[in-house]
Amino acid sequence: MIKTDVFILTGEWLDINGKNELRFLGKSVDYGPVEIIVDNYRPFLFVQKDSAQKEFENLKYYLRRNTDLKSFKGEKLDAIYFLSQRDLRIADEEFHRADISTYEADIDPVKRFLTEKMINVQAAVSGEAVPKGKLLTFINPEMKPCNIAAPNFCAASIDIETGRNGLLYSIAVHLTDGSNEEKIVFMLGDMQKDTPEYILFFQAEKDLLSAFFEWIKEKDPDIIIGWNVVGFDILFLEKKCAELNINFDLSRNESKVILRKRKIGGYFVSIPGRIVIDGPAALRSAFYSFDDYKLETVAQEILRTGKLIAPSRNKVFEIERLFKEDKIKLAEYNINDAQLVTGIFKKIGIIDLSVKRAQLSGLFLDQLGFMSAAFDHFYLPRLHKKGYAAPNVKDLETLQHSAGGHVLDPKPGIYENVILLDFKSLYPTIIRTFKIDPLSRLLSHENPLQTPDGYTFSSTNHILPEFIAELMEKRAEANKRKDKPLSQAIKILMNSFYGIMGSYNCRFYHPDLPSAITGTGKWLLLQSKEFLERNGYEIIYGDTDSLFIKLKEEEGNNPNAAGEQLASELNLHLKEKLAAMFGVESFIEIEFEKYYTKFIITMARKGETGAKKRYAGMLVKDAKEIFEFVGMEFVRSDWTKLAKEFQMELYERIFTNREVNEWIRDVVSRIRKGELNDKLIYRKRLRKNMSDYIKNVPPQVRAARMLATGEAVVRYIITKNGPVPVELNPRNIDYQHYIDKQLKPITDSVLGLLGQSFDSIINSDQLSFFDDM
Repeated sequence: MIKTDVFILTGEWLDINGKNELRFLGKSVDYGPVEIIVDNYRPFLFVQKDSAQKEFENLKYYLRRNTDLKSFKGEKLDAIYFLSQRDLRIADEEFHRADISTYEADIDPVKRFLTEKMINVQAAVSGEAVPKGKLLTFINPEMKPCNIAAPNFCAASIDIETGRNGLLYSIAVHLTDGSNEEKIVFMLGDMQKDTPEYILFFQAEKDLLSAFFEWIKEKDPDIIIGWNVVGFDILFLEKKCAELNINFDLSRNESKVILRKRKIGGYFVSIPGRIVIDGPAALRSAFYSFDDYKLETVAQEILRTGKLIAPSRNKVFEIERLFKEDKIKLAEYNINDAQLVTGIFKKIGIIDLSVKRAQLSGLFLDQLGFMSAAFDHFYLPRLHKKGYAAPNVKDLETLQHSAGGHVLDPKPGIYENVILLDFKSLYPTIIRTFKIDPLSRLLSHENPLQTPDGYTFSSTNHILPEFIAELMEKRAEANKRKDKPLSQAIKILMNSFYGIMGSYNCRFYHPDLPSAITGTGKWLLLQSKEFLERNGYEIIYGDTDSLFIKLKEEEGNNPNAAGEQLASELNLHLKEKLAAMFGVESFIEIEFEKYYTKFIITMARKGETGAKKRYAGMLVKDAKEIFEFVGMEFVRSDWTKLAKEFQMELYERIFTNREVNEWIRDVVSRIRKGELNDKLIYRKRLRKNMSDYIKNVPPQVRAARMLATGEAVVRYIITKNGPVPVELNPRNIDYQHYIDKQLKPITDSVLGLLGQSFDSIINSDQLSFFDDM
């Protein structure tokens, strides 16, 4: 008998000889890599108890069992167990043809098994086990949930270099295992003089790949990381293996690697026993934002270093040249890219954050975006304890979507002494306060309470509010310990609930759920506005969970104290009002977030109202003044460096009362003289294949077609002949385009607040407008 705690990395199911088998691969605290095989688990679904027995006569099922569960319509249910998942699917189709409803028939058996046992990727495993290569293999062990610190994962950062002729030039791997690291490059070609030990040469691609796969098996990494590693590196390697008729051997137990295209773009890979984490996707899911997600861009911002081939050079040409003339330099470039990825992951803590998210949600490390599955994982076992089974996703009646967050019309202007009050975790606290939950909606007749918009929920029978309370307590503890990854993981999970319950991919979807949340959010925003205005404050903008408030003149001397006091008074007001009007205990909390010495809301491009989600401010943080831009060109990745720098300095001059008009004229003059050409580059991402653009062909696509390299992000300059990629050294630049389309709208949106315009400044000899103020 062996007992150990295991962090489960991957799980898959197979039907073998008419019998369902589950296979889990993970890493144990005591024994390293572990395989768990479960062949005594039976897939099941639910059907109405009064279904006629004759409907089952031709079905191949294992067992029909009475349950105490009901459907959401109150129908009593039986559970039907099957030997294989295939038998379950055939039965489900037969039931639907006979107009018999089934429930929870669409749940993956791997997820069902872990959900029933309430195992969140970590399991206390006990049973007989035998060595199987590097794996310790359990057959039908006892498995229980457990809480452990994640094992020390071994990560391999992989990067490949390829030629225009389709050849695989090299594979670089940077391996990190705790404090130990190792690097290696598998290079196509003849052995070179003075070759570093980490570079290995091979005469044929087949030999190179075989050596790479053998090395992976020997080092046995738990996690593979890289930059676009799925959609480029792994995809290329899989195709190359098929071309050379060799096994794409990356799994830990000789199972098949599954690589498929997603419906919404990109690729997904499943490697039994190993997790693949792609850098750009992981950064986006953790809400990091960059000008673009190229490795060079992110590495420069995070690590202050970058690739060995300068971005200004033609990368494709340079790689071809190095492969012909200096393979050692190419190997250095290749391994440097792999090391950059390792550095980014380590600096940001991507793996740690991913582990914490998996521990909270119950999702595997490579499935953290499947938030509907996470909702199922925590909700279904609790729902069953309450006596209900859930519908299949395909059987839901999809109605309208709910409204989004409410926005108070912004008042354009330049302000002094503005504070930001922010509702802390607004939607989760609304759920907790009004008991908004699929079960409480279903049982709304039991001790009902109403939201401000009249949606009714049960005040005593619910699931989600208690779970949110647990998560909030965990987050408070994480913040005390300064455990940023755990705090971030909890925030991501809690904030997903609103969107999930309004998603057609969620089996608990109902439009009343998100509508009740957003409707309550709107009521809270308007009640707060009314209270503040009644007390003599001007609300200059509000959006979903935020209020921008102009302080009274006398409060400018101590704005932080004024902000804290105002938040405290507003919390008390809302608490009393919620109790009086709805009889609920309020978990709503508004907090003082920021203080701006100066704040600008620009006018909308079309119309006299303020622009929503577009503002700038000079905020005070740690006794320092910091410029903040939201929704403007400065923070948009698809605007030029010229626009961003121009906007930054324009606002800084306005904030600090410095001369503006002459400076603008000088910038325009420098543009026309060609002194700012290096700042005129557009960077835009292609959202679909170039061939898909037929009627409307945007400039980035026109530029990309001149290169035909397949780059996802295109860098180009507007010339008098149209957009030209920077790689083709554009000439005859259309400077007037940049003046009219970049500088003019930025200037007019803010100087219009002061009665000025871009055209009047450029065509005038007058001095700075500040001289006349």
